[in-house]
Amino acid sequence: MTGKEVVNLIRKLKEKGMSSDEILEIIEYIETHDPKEQEWGKS
Repeated sequence: MTGKEVVNLIRKLKEKGMSSDEILEIIEYIETHDPKEQEWGKS
């Protein structure tokens, strides 16, 4: 993510009432996990 994307994400999540700690956890996850590891949509 670029710096601008991070700032925009933080703004949107704060608007929805998410705390700073929760936002940081999401950003850390995004930046440290390889997209190939994703299991989205699998049961």
